[in-house]
Amino acid sequence: MVQINEMLIFIEPNCRACERVMETAEVLRKQNIIANFVTFNRNVNPESCMKFGVFIFPTVYINGRLAFYGEFTIEDLDRFLNTKKSK
Repeated sequence: MVQINEMLIFIEPNCRACERVMETAEVLRKQNIIANFVTFNRNVNPESCMKFGVFIFPTVYINGRLAFYGEFTIEDLDRFLNTKKSK
């Protein structure tokens, strides 16, 4: 799998899908697939959500590109990275 330099994760409180995305990101970080991930909580960082135009939670940006709305699997991530690499 391709190394992810940066993953931005936009979440909101009491969101089970957001929790699962955070769990997936932590697994990927432990496997050294993600170099860095930053989390923006809608209640704490509303200006960051607005800057990126995020109104759906969770939202994930990878290496500066919108990657996912909602949950994703490792297979989804692999497809996203391979699609972006081939373009």
